[in-house]
Parts: sequence; structure tokens; C-alpha cells
Amino acid sequence: MDKRIYGKVGFRYRQDIERVSSEAVIKAYQYSAANLSDGLNKFYTMDCGIRQMFGSSRMVGTAVTVKVRSGDNLMLHKALELIKPGDVLVVDTQGGYGYAVAGELMVRCMKELGLSGMVVDGTVRDLEECEKIGMPIFARGTVCGAGDKAGPGEINFPIACGGVVVMPGDLVVGDIDGVVVVPKDDVHDVFMAADKKLASERKRHEEISKGIYVRPGIEQNMIKNGFVR
Repeated sequence: MDKRIYGKVGFRYRQDIERVSSEAVIKAYQYSAANLSDGLNKFYTMDCGIRQMFGSSRMVGTAVTVKVRSGDNLMLHKALELIKPGDVLVVDTQGGYGYAVAGELMVRCMKELGLSGMVVDGTVRDLEECEKIGMPIFARGTVCGAGDKAGPGEINFPIACGGVVVMPGDLVVGDIDGVVVVPKDDVHDVFMAADKKLASERKRHEEISKGIYVRPGIEQNMIKNGFVR
């Protein structure tokens, strides 16, 4: 693995990263974004501004992170040389909502390269054509104006997206409810915690089927937290 850093701070990239295992990616398809958010104790869940741009399949993959200058997408183009099938591009535009960082042509390239999806803390464009391409896209919105290709930017360094720190190689899952990021070193523990929560939900479904509509223990929790009759 080439661990070298090319360039200098603010204008650099890593050629290769340590990705979450392929087994973990396959297993992640068993869970919704909400399931994994529960398994993460509700942390690492992107804010509601990051939303599905159109109806699509569930997005599951490993993060390739990109930081761009507001209104510029040069390093997003460079990232196309570094992605592998099954990756998810996660893009920090540093508040650049006035110019789209990607549109139909770039998304078509991503789809052809086997990208599982893209998450942009910013805006995209050409949604009608992108929906036909079918690759899942999550962003803050759409705008018709395109950005520059001058830089600077960084690829495969820690970024912020949707209020969450994303590290290169982390597991990223997105669906109609939103996007969640599972740190690559924690996937096993998170899957176990999600399974435990799902078992609890199955029990609750059984209770509802029996006519128990108020969750057992609510009264005790009220008393524990100071409720006085």
C-alpha cells in the first residue's frame, strides 16, 4: 500500500487508504441507517440537511473523503483516479452552497467506476439526469451554477460532513432516513449493538400486537426522573 502523501497541506492527497473490510460492507446491507445510528448510541449521524436527492437504493460503502474550496471541484475530479468499486465519495465543501460540485457528467463517470454513492455537504445539479443514472446521491440541495476547477483541496484526510467527522475508509450507509458513518475500527461492536436494539424492537412489536400500546417501564422512568403524583 502506498502510504505517501502527495502535495502539501491544503493541496494534497493520499493514494491509498485502509478501508473497512469487504465482509463488513456486505453485512452492513442488513441494516438501515437508523439501525446503525441506534448501534452508535445516536452519534455519527449526519444532520437532517444531508438528504437523499431522489429515490434510490440503499447506499453502503467505504469513505473516500474530499475537501474542496467553496465553489471549486478540482480535487473531486482528481478523486476519480483514486476510488475503487464500492467506495462512497464524501465531500466537504466548507459551506459552498452557491455552486454545484457535481452534475450529470461527473456522476456518470462515478457510476461507471463502480462508486456506491456520494455524500456532499453542499450542492449538486442535473438531478433529472442523475436520477436516470441511478447512483445514490445525498446533499444539502441543488443549484444550477457550476463551480471552478482551480483548487486547492485535499483527498483522503479527515473531513466534516453533516456535522460528523469522517475518516478515510470508514463505513458509510445512507437511505431515505439519512446518512450514518461507522468508524472502521468500531464496525463489529456497532453491528452487535444494532442487533441488540433490533431484538428489543421485535419484542416491542409483539407487545403492540397484544394491545400494549404504552411502552412498559414509562411510569417507572417518570418516577425515577422526578415525577411526583
